Amino acid sequence: MDPLRRKHIIVLGRTTAIPTTTLLILNLVLVFFSYSFFGQENQTVNAQATPTTTSAGGDVNVLYAGSLISVMETKIGPAFSHLGYGYKGEGHGSIQDANMIIDGQRFPDVFISVGVQPITKLIDNNPSLAKWYLGFASDELVIAYNPKSHFAADLEKAKAGTIPWYQTLAKPGFRFLRTDPFLDPKGCYTIITTKLAGILYHNSSLSSFILNGERNPDQLRPEEILFTLLETGEADAIPAYKHEAIERGFPFLSLPPQINLGDPASASYYKQASCTQQNGSLNFGKPIVFDITIPNTVKNTEDAIQFVKFLFSDHGKKIFENDGFKLLSLTAGGNKTAIPQEISVLTFK
Repeated sequence: MDPLRRKHIIVLGRTTAIPTTTLLILNLVLVFFSYSFFGQENQTVNAQATPTTTSAGGDVNVLYAGSLISVMETKIGPAFSHLGYGYKGEGHGSIQDANMIIDGQRFPDVFISVGVQPITKLIDNNPSLAKWYLGFASDELVIAYNPKSHFAADLEKAKAGTIPWYQTLAKPGFRFLRTDPFLDPKGCYTIITTKLAGILYHNSSLSSFILNGERNPDQLRPEEILFTLLETGEADAIPAYKHEAIERGFPFLSLPPQINLGDPASASYYKQASCTQQNGSLNFGKPIVFDITIPNTVKNTEDAIQFVKFLFSDHGKKIFENDGFKLLSLTAGGNKTAIPQEISVLTFK
């Protein structure tokens, strides 16, 4: 055997013998040039992967309450994207949103709900799909109406306070459309508001006159199309959050603070009424609050945190204020220790 233990390589179809020592030298040369070239390339990639104003990569998928479609898609989303981040939003009834997450139909990076119940539904799920939440804004329930409705004159009188608002809604032929309380908190709030009105006005039948049952199929429509139905004249009036009526430009009937679910001072009064949930439990009245979380389905954690921070920034808060929301001091719930540090410092400062 050759003492140099020659190895063979194939070059252009012929076999050439190269001593092992020669191969060793060639390998060392290749390693040196590979390190020089690829090391510089890696340094360039690393520098580009840590921008100060752009996304860490990919869209931030935000699933939110359908009542937020306008503000999210025309203001918040574009403003966040302007900072260099990807954004993709989708809105439905908040309970429906939570059900889609549980059923594995959606995997959002951020979830914004009306009321805490949809988020606690995720927290209580097995396996748990969320850990914490923050309440950041409130609103009140109003009755938005179509100014071209056949009942427009009566609605204007109700707005002026010359006739009771509920008298108009209970008239034969009046088309009052609302959301399903099993799928959307607003549907539940509507039921609670009419029951509270019955207490306030000493008329126990008032809710039945207006709704004809908690889940009257003639009145129930998806949250995301409710204002479209109002605009096209398929509805004379709908329950709405005040910010929705303002941003859509519809006239609305304001309700007394004892029943509009927008007055924290009336919280104990609100508890007198409830609506039945799909599992048979009762959801008692409470002030309307918008809550946010980064659920366990998150795939883009870094940018999800930046999105939440943007919502709580001066710019984000100004957008919500201009849209008719009432901003709250951030209120944490769930496992507060699980809140990302960059967000928790905003909450507990």
